[in-house]
Amino acid sequence: MKNRSISILTTCLVVTLFSRVPIAAQTYNYVFDLDIYAVQLRSASSLPLVDLRASGGALLLEFDHLGDDMRDYGYSLVHCNSDWEPSELDNNEYIDGFTEDRITDITNSFNTLMPYTHYKLGLPNRNMRWLVSGNYVLRVFDKDDDDKLVITRRFMVVERQWGITADFVPTTKVEKRNGWHEIDFSVIPKNMRISNPQNDVNVFVLQNGRWDNAIGPLKPVFTRGESLSFDFQDVVTFPAGKEYRYFDMRTFDYRGEGIKIITEKPTYYEVTLGTDESRADKTYTYLADLDGGFFIGNQNYNQTMLQCDYASVLFSLKQNLPLEDADVYVFGELTDWQLKPEFLMKYSHEASMYYCEAFLKQGYYNYAYVMYDHQTSQLDPEGFEGNWYETGNNYTILTYFRPFGARYDRLMGGLTLNSSRN
Repeated sequence: MKNRSISILTTCLVVTLFSRVPIAAQTYNYVFDLDIYAVQLRSASSLPLVDLRASGGALLLEFDHLGDDMRDYGYSLVHCNSDWEPSELDNNEYIDGFTEDRITDITNSFNTLMPYTHYKLGLPNRNMRWLVSGNYVLRVFDKDDDDKLVITRRFMVVERQWGITADFVPTTKVEKRNGWHEIDFSVIPKNMRISNPQNDVNVFVLQNGRWDNAIGPLKPVFTRGESLSFDFQDVVTFPAGKEYRYFDMRTFDYRGEGIKIITEKPTYYEVTLGTDESRADKTYTYLADLDGGFFIGNQNYNQTMLQCDYASVLFSLKQNLPLEDADVYVFGELTDWQLKPEFLMKYSHEASMYYCEAFLKQGYYNYAYVMYDHQTSQLDPEGFEGNWYETGNNYTILTYFRPFGARYDRLMGGLTLNSSRN
């Protein structure tokens, strides 16, 4: 942990050679350019889920390109099926307007140690609107560099023709009852006859907007009148976790919550968080969190996105001995809900702790520590956080419909409910 430093140009992201983007990565949330940070795609409900007839700017993409040079970025949309594989539709079947366009809302940062250019794009807009519901991937590419792909972001367009009712129920397995959430729900296809629901209907359930642990595709258990029942036993169950850890980095004038040390450098700040400990064996304590999310913010200025600085943030987790056959990661929306290399923690025998550094924009952040088990190739559901039934999580139910002969999956309904408010 000595000689702490950061190199903006060499910070590792998911893919180091973004000129060759794996096909599988092109429909996931990825950042392929080492100089792009603070990528957010949001709607009014934070989850990138918007109505088919949404007005202009219902979705907002924002990101920064670090440095003084201004890049020329273009964008396009890819329509996907419920499994995120590209659909059979041609561009003109799901897009009204241009199939590609440029991002023109471009502004330089000011009063910041680190210069950057801020890019903003609202969707739909006068040049590009979607025509059908379903899953979409927003692709951003660099016009100055042979149209190399630099950002991919998922979002969903919903028709809201189907109703959904849902309840949280005790899990059927006794060993899960104190730490897992189970959901039973029904789908009501209003004024629509479904001839073969087992083939025509797919449902996915998301926890806190995550696709990495989404459950689906689910098929109805039985039909009762016009209602499709998804009353499973121990199928739609999620580890509840605990309320997320957090730190407040909205000012560098004083130490916000969770912050131990702030140091100003020539082009960025160094921020050391307080050393964390495992919470796996600790009882539940309520914290008002963002369900693993974050938001960009600066308490000192009004132009938040343009006057927020960047910091190298040091995370540390107390652990007497390193884990065998397991890696430790910082995890949350700040990592795109992925195990990213820059959030992989190293172990210090000298300090008896895990640590890592990540470059982040000013704001308020939730995070957790997760264990990746090499033997099972899965995240440990207990890990350093533990599970507690009282934890509040958002769950989103997405209902897709594809009748015989159709060429794409329509998203007919979406419902989000919170486990602590039901």
